[in-house]
Amino acid sequence: MKCNYILDTNIILDYMLDRVDSNKNIYTIFTKLKNNFYLSSSQIHNIEYIFIHERKKEIGLEKSKEEWMAFIKNIKITKTPSYVDINDALFLQDSEDYLIELSAKVIDAKIITRNKNFLNNSELTISVDEFLKTDENKKASPIPFLDLKSINMQYFNEYEKAFDDVIRSGWYIQGTQVKAFEQEFADYCETKHCIGVANGLDALTLIIKAYKEMGVMQIGDEVIVPANTYIASILAISENGLTPVLVEPDIQTYNIDPALIEAKITEKTKAIMAVHLYGQVAAMNEINTIAKQHNLKVIEDSAQAHGAIYNGKRTGNLGNASGFSFYPGKNLGALGDGGAITTNDDQLAEIVRALGNYGSHKKYENKYQGVNSRLDEIQAAFLRVKLKQLDNEIQKRREIAGVYLENINNENIMLPYVNDQQAHVWHLFVIRTKNRDELQKYLLGNGIQTMIHYPISAHNQNAYKSWCEQSFPTTEKLQNEVLSLPISPVINVNEVKKIASGVNEYQKRCILK
Repeated sequence: MKCNYILDTNIILDYMLDRVDSNKNIYTIFTKLKNNFYLSSSQIHNIEYIFIHERKKEIGLEKSKEEWMAFIKNIKITKTPSYVDINDALFLQDSEDYLIELSAKVIDAKIITRNKNFLNNSELTISVDEFLKTDENKKASPIPFLDLKSINMQYFNEYEKAFDDVIRSGWYIQGTQVKAFEQEFADYCETKHCIGVANGLDALTLIIKAYKEMGVMQIGDEVIVPANTYIASILAISENGLTPVLVEPDIQTYNIDPALIEAKITEKTKAIMAVHLYGQVAAMNEINTIAKQHNLKVIEDSAQAHGAIYNGKRTGNLGNASGFSFYPGKNLGALGDGGAITTNDDQLAEIVRALGNYGSHKKYENKYQGVNSRLDEIQAAFLRVKLKQLDNEIQKRREIAGVYLENINNENIMLPYVNDQQAHVWHLFVIRTKNRDELQKYLLGNGIQTMIHYPISAHNQNAYKSWCEQSFPTTEKLQNEVLSLPISPVINVNEVKKIASGVNEYQKRCILK
């Protein structure tokens, strides 16, 4: 994991005022950091005052101010927390150092300083010589499957402002942040409606519940759903009293095989749930064609595919309605649970919104037997921050996937199949091997964490024990062979190449058929 650094005031002034006599290694520090460092907001006024006061003696006041602005606009600034312990030993000794240390704790940073007292009294400080001896590229640090902390630390300052805005608003349920996010996400998906809900499972459940209220579906009806999916897709169907009808996946894409759907359609079938597994869009042309021929609704489970584009349209706009999850690990993840429904159906949107609010379309008037499933105001504020960068993060994921595809070369490994890069947002990078468990242990022994999505398929779960006699050989094959490698917007290329090398070095022999 990359280390963050805050530069102490003396280090910044050494550099800006060319105080080589005070710090002979000053330029080496900045060359090594490449502007990748922070200042505490508590330092800014002091640095500005001293710099301009000294520099104006040489170049005048106006040029000094110009130099200061040119410097500060390129620097990352971290906040100084408001929670101050005036009895802390460092505060009693030097309040400025204490405030810098508080800022360092916020971003897990080390403080580079040449102040001996600061070095002696703070465990977060590091001397210039100590810093110059570090070499992050040579550290054999473990590679986590998903570094959520680093993903979210990118947006710390924006989160802080969003948090402050919500607190100051005095409105914490279904306020302006939720309304703004719903509009922005609807615009992003190019749909008429977006309704925020509590989580991704609720999103799918409420879609079906709304169709029941509309008379489109009723208890006992059937919904076709992939056998190879996370159990939430199936739970949403059975929770509504409908019957999930499982269909095997395409062995290449791992998504539902459209060639097997029509054989499962009966007079009770009312919908097809298309799950965009691992971030790759299902075969929507074929699915929509089948649905149209049989007068079925198409419900997208887009929990893993925010932002994917299929034939010029984004997920969320490829069927009659779509459920999204904003679970923290998703490509568009909140800092807690969250979900949304997108649709172009005015009636469906109106009913879904009421159902998620106790069945109420108007305060204290309840048209339906609803539930409490609403997107939190604070989570909507955080999601608005991340939505702005979603396409950039998707592009980073595609680049990481490209490194894997280019560097993994092992005859025992089956790499992911990609039909269209735009239709894959790489929520997960999933390989296959017959010796999956051994490979996972081998990689973990080499400091590489992996996960299995998913080790037990729905029909083998105790929750659906009545299905245990059913056979889904392709799904079962996948559950025994798939392995997810680390992928995220913050993993670096060197880490990815190390992982690829570990996969290549694994010598167990198996031939995928």
